[in-house]
Formats: sequence, structure tokens, C-alpha cells
Amino acid sequence: MMTDKTLISGAPRVKLKWYQVIDPITKLLFILDMTLLSFASMNLLLQAGLILVATLLLLFSKLSSTTFKALGFSLFLICTMLIIQGLFYSRNQTVLFSVLGMSFYKEGLIYATTLGCRVLVIILTSGFFMVTTSISENAAYLELSGLSYKTVYVLMSVCYILPEMMRNMRKIQQAQKVRGTNPQKTLIQKLKSVLPVLIPLVIKTLDQSMTRSISLQLRGFDNLNRTVRTSQRVYRLSRTLHIGLTGLAILLIGWKIWTKINGL
Repeated sequence: MMTDKTLISGAPRVKLKWYQVIDPITKLLFILDMTLLSFASMNLLLQAGLILVATLLLLFSKLSSTTFKALGFSLFLICTMLIIQGLFYSRNQTVLFSVLGMSFYKEGLIYATTLGCRVLVIILTSGFFMVTTSISENAAYLELSGLSYKTVYVLMSVCYILPEMMRNMRKIQQAQKVRGTNPQKTLIQKLKSVLPVLIPLVIKTLDQSMTRSISLQLRGFDNLNRTVRTSQRVYRLSRTLHIGLTGLAILLIGWKIWTKINGL
């Protein structure tokens, strides 16, 4: 006999998509495992595979303009890393090519490419997390799982810090355009306009996070007697996925420590 409240009330039953039945902790553990895999190896084929997996997850879930903007911002930073490391990496030995009298070295470019791949893995997996779960859902589920409010806030701040930086960057660029100091016609001009504001941009974003934290504390969100809103969504295989992904993370960390100890 059907006992579903939606059927009894006559309300239409909403069919959940595949990513809506995966709980937030599973998604966070997935981000952790993908990041650990990326940092565990310098193999560019492995990095490319991780990027492909993360990209497919985004394509088969949903895309947003925020994700594309985050990727654009990240690619710009990666290009900057390629230039700097290709020219000035401390272990540079083999000249790969020269442009306008500047020699780019193989070792620096490989190192920068590896770093760039790791950045893309983090951005793509975090993008999947952000577009498939809401902030309220994340916070409620994590608190119900036993995490303290402060821990939940730290996790949410880390996941949403890049979009915050992008919003601040757009405000700075708009202000520069109004003053006529940001033509952005060539890559060199973009570099000249962006590089001087990178440090103030990071400081401003961190200051905004601290301000939000203080305002939430004043409103009593860290009160131990605060009632946590329960989640009505049913997640599938949560415990199994938690155990599997946590075990994988422990194995990756242990393997990385073992390779460091043995100098591999």
C-alpha cells in the first residue's frame, strides 16, 4: 500500500536527478580524494584523466556561468604560472624554446603544467559541488552529521572563496574601466592591470569572510542550543560511500607519506 505523503496529498512527485541523491559529505570526500590523487603524482596523464573525470561530472550534472567564469579566471592564473615558472624555475636546465629573446625551460613548464592541472582538478570538482548543492543544504546536512557550526562554516568558506574572489575582481575591473585604466586589449595589458591587485584582492576576500563570521556569531548561529533545520531529502548509499571514500583518502595519504620517507 502506498504511504508516500506526496501521493496521499495528491501533490506531484518530483523526480530527483542523480546528483541530488548524493549527500554533501560524499561530494566533499570526492573532492578530497580527487585532490589527493592529483597531488600524489607528477604524471601528466593521470592529471589529464582526473580533469576528464571532473569535466564529465560537470557536463552530466549542470553547468553555470559561475563555473565558466571560475575556469576562465583559473586559466589566466595558470598561464601566468607557465610564464613565470618557464622562465625562473629554480631547477631549469633544458631550454625548450625561445620567444622574443626569452628562453622557456622544459623543467619549469612541466612543473607549472602539473600545478595548473591540480588547480583545474580542484576548480572542476569544487564547481560540481557548488552547482549541485545549495549552501543551506550543505550546512544543514553537515551539522546533522555531527560537525560543529564553526567547522561547517570553515568548509563552506573554503568552497565558496573563489566565486567571492571573482566577484571582487569584476568590481575592481569595472572601477578600472570607469577610470580608463583598464583597456584590456592585449594579454600584456591584462597582466599589468591584474597583477598589482592580486594581493589586495585576496586580502579583501578574506576580510569579507571574517566579517561574515563575526556577523553570524552576533546572530547566535554558533549557539549550542540553536535548533538545526532537518533535511527532508533521502540520500542513497551514504554510509557505504563515506566508508569507501574515507578509506581511499587514508590510503592516498599513507602512500604519500611512505614515498616521502623512502625518497621515491
